[in-house]
Amino acid sequence: MAAAGDACFEVLDALGLCRLTRRAGDLDGAVPLRVAKACVPLLEGNAFGHQITLARPIEVQRRLGSLRAEPAGEHREALLRAHRAALPRLVSQGFLAPDGAWHRALRGGLAWTCRTGLGRPRLRLWTGLLVRPDPGVWLRVAGAANRRNVLIEVSEAYLADERAFVPLVVELRVRDEAPRRLRLEGELGCLAPVRPGVRIEACALADAPEVGQAHAEFYDARYFAVKKGEVTRKYRRLVGGEAGARKGRAGEGGAGEGSAREGDAGEGSARAGDAGEGSDAGEGSAGPARVRLVVAGPAAPEIAEVTEVTTAAGPDPVPWRGGARRLASLVVRNAVPFRATFDGHTLAVAPEATRLAEGAAAVERTFARAFGEDFIAANRGALWYLTKYFTPHPPGEPHFFVKPWAFTRTPPGWSSLLDGIHGEGYDVMRGVVATDVFFATPAVFHVRRLGAPIEVPEGAPLLRVLPIPRDLLRAGFREARFLDA
Repeated sequence: MAAAGDACFEVLDALGLCRLTRRAGDLDGAVPLRVAKACVPLLEGNAFGHQITLARPIEVQRRLGSLRAEPAGEHREALLRAHRAALPRLVSQGFLAPDGAWHRALRGGLAWTCRTGLGRPRLRLWTGLLVRPDPGVWLRVAGAANRRNVLIEVSEAYLADERAFVPLVVELRVRDEAPRRLRLEGELGCLAPVRPGVRIEACALADAPEVGQAHAEFYDARYFAVKKGEVTRKYRRLVGGEAGARKGRAGEGGAGEGSAREGDAGEGSARAGDAGEGSDAGEGSAGPARVRLVVAGPAAPEIAEVTEVTTAAGPDPVPWRGGARRLASLVVRNAVPFRATFDGHTLAVAPEATRLAEGAAAVERTFARAFGEDFIAANRGALWYLTKYFTPHPPGEPHFFVKPWAFTRTPPGWSSLLDGIHGEGYDVMRGVVATDVFFATPAVFHVRRLGAPIEVPEGAPLLRVLPIPRDLLRAGFREARFLDA
């Protein structure tokens, strides 16, 4: 198991079935060259978290409305013996409560079926790992995202028990089109540290004019002129320039000046980021981090809170009773119903024209109220970025952007995880955006269906936007050991 950066949780490996690994941002050279050159949010989304990676394959079987999983191949018997030996050892050394809910669940094997009411069965697979977050940290379990097995869906879960080790279980739903015997290998899911205690407040664009101004400065005429012929790398310079400027202010000798010379793209946005430093709690602040959802049109994202967490009490989530230390996020929903078809060369998006025109007009009215008509005339390109709602990729790529009519602004030192929500025939990809200096949160679609259209209705969930401090993006873990090891 590879640890990296400052550790913020502990991991005990009881079986050798899974390990936690780090991904390369370019997915070992699998991303398009254009993305590798410039798309920093997607590269960081690829590399986000620790991948829960199977060291040994698992075979999942569907039978009579239930799911069953067992180790596959030559290591099957060795893993089953290791499982039988691990449980009494975990109990005797205090990692599991004797005859507690976790002990009873794991006695039945590596995996077991659960369901809610008449819902579809789900498989809970124990990775053989136990984890314990440090105080002030939760651990988020989710899917493997941008490189994933599309025949399974991983349920989102949060582990929030800093007092005891909790078995790391991945809850899976097997899709109907999967074979009755499904072999699972490699990356199964993603484990990432997150920090609760975030407060998200919604406001109108007129109440956060620096956000609209920063958007216009980024998407200026020069940006579009350069983009016609080449990759601009403007976001990369913006994020690098702002990071360097902060190091310079902290007395780390000239890093800000060197980054500023790369281009003036970051300077205006850096001023917008600085405007909130006195009012937003960020790195080093004792209070909750305050995030602003700046609404610029209809279909504003929803503010959501995690209400249930998994603890050492048992595998079923329980209500979080930690008071004000909650975990808040945003759910972005589709504002314009549309169809999209990919034929291998061209990706054609067909929105409902009336809804798109109504939404675009509402966005323009919002900017006019905040800045006046002259601002719109002078920053037509920046407005088009939002009002067109859709942006295609080059021919041959099954990707396009959807751009929500809202901005997210986090405190200094905080980024936002944009975790895509999948639908029939498509994925919305995972990304990480430095939302303390760049406030847009686009949904990047990957169309998996060839020839036949995907359909995305109005109100369909596209993204979960989760503010996260950048120190946790780099955080690693400590390897715990059995007491008799």
